[in-house]
Amino acid sequence: MKQRSFISVKRKLIVAAAVLATAVMATPATAHAEVPYETYCYNYYSEGVAQPHVYLYDSTLSFSEFEKGLKNPQDMFIKRGNIYIADTDNSRIVKTDEAGEMLLEITEASGSSDLLSKPQGVFVAEDGHIFVADSGNGRIVEYDGEGNYIRAIGRPVTDLIDDSVAYIPQKVVVDNDGRIYVTAYGINMGLIEFDMEGNFQSFMGAAQVSVSPFEYIWKHYFSTKEQRARMATIVPTEYSNIFVDKDNFIYATIGNLSREDMMNGADAVRRLNPTGKDILRRLGHYPINGDQYQSKDGNWSSFTDVTATDYGCYFILDNANGKVFGYDYDGNSLFVFGRNGYREGNVQNAVAIGANADASKLYILDYKLNSILIYKITEYGEHLLSALRLNDLGNSEGSIAEWREVLRLNGNSEFAYTGLGKNFLAEGDYVKAMAYFKSGNNRKYYSKALYYHRKELMEQNFGRIMLIIAIVVLIPLTILTVRKIKRWAGEVR
Repeated sequence: MKQRSFISVKRKLIVAAAVLATAVMATPATAHAEVPYETYCYNYYSEGVAQPHVYLYDSTLSFSEFEKGLKNPQDMFIKRGNIYIADTDNSRIVKTDEAGEMLLEITEASGSSDLLSKPQGVFVAEDGHIFVADSGNGRIVEYDGEGNYIRAIGRPVTDLIDDSVAYIPQKVVVDNDGRIYVTAYGINMGLIEFDMEGNFQSFMGAAQVSVSPFEYIWKHYFSTKEQRARMATIVPTEYSNIFVDKDNFIYATIGNLSREDMMNGADAVRRLNPTGKDILRRLGHYPINGDQYQSKDGNWSSFTDVTATDYGCYFILDNANGKVFGYDYDGNSLFVFGRNGYREGNVQNAVAIGANADASKLYILDYKLNSILIYKITEYGEHLLSALRLNDLGNSEGSIAEWREVLRLNGNSEFAYTGLGKNFLAEGDYVKAMAYFKSGNNRKYYSKALYYHRKELMEQNFGRIMLIIAIVVLIPLTILTVRKIKRWAGEVR
């Protein structure tokens, strides 16, 4: 084969056919050779490590059977087996079942002359009410579960927004207490909060960007008026999307971070409590901003949407590279999968992500394809998410069994070792916990287990330690005292 000049064309064809036949026979039927993307996670050294697929592409809802197909849809919400889509350029909200069959279409607000205009956001509350960010009309519109108009919430009444600034709401969520949160184009003071009556309350969770000392000094002391005007972009960034979890906390993504922000490790997602404070746990080895390096196309990750499970893990959609990033409650990398491309299973311009109740399916809305791509969980993914769910429920025994299954399928999973370590730490088996944390390169939890192990040793052996100390101290002291007494007695004589 190496000396190609000595091989005839006929022999080349024979050898090629033989190699092809061997490859076909050697390829197992269950291999994921046709999967058009990789699945990996990041280890302690911020290296991308290949792992079994967590989600595999299943199908695409193209809605081609609709009388009018989707056109530039910008948002999606999954609720009780139904899919709600903000079909932006068709100025409507579409509700379908999981198979893509049309169930409801909303185009009007309060009447036939009051139509929706390029809505960019949709949310469904627990009572089934549908909230729409009616971007073209500058308002939030609420409907009941049947699509009947209830009310419209207009521009927030506040002196903090100049009247010359257009109010263009983009995304909306409603928490369990009825508070309404909105992101709006051009408003960088955080989320706009309305009470349940629709009255403006405040801005919350403003996402500040960092400014280097050099930039600050240059802008304030050395730049000209024109230069300062060009540098006016040093302002708080806007949120690209929001999601409210079962505990009333709001996950918010920031999609317009600069190259410098990404290189400096800026976090691109937050978890806000009702006061606007970011409480997202960041105990992983690196910032939560997607890939730790630029793609081959020179793109950093740009988060455009987020969804979360009831047991603390969350999935973030990267619009720049077409990837999904999974993180656990502590901010550790669970998996990364997906890719931009033209093969079936790739996305072209993904804008929204959602999951069904048990996260066995992920849905990605692609506005360029005007379709929704569906990804189903694998056996490996089931064990991984089940381990997290059981751990959240306090079922240590079940969680340990699931983590061992994860390791059986992926012996290089540092996260599985950490998961086992956390369970043994909770059970008080600190020696085993330290061993697993060491295998998982988790120094933070290893130190925690070591602290409790030392504390346990001290408590168990306190009596012995005090006895040894007493012996070590009292015996020399007794001998010294006896000698002094003898010496004193001799002097007296």
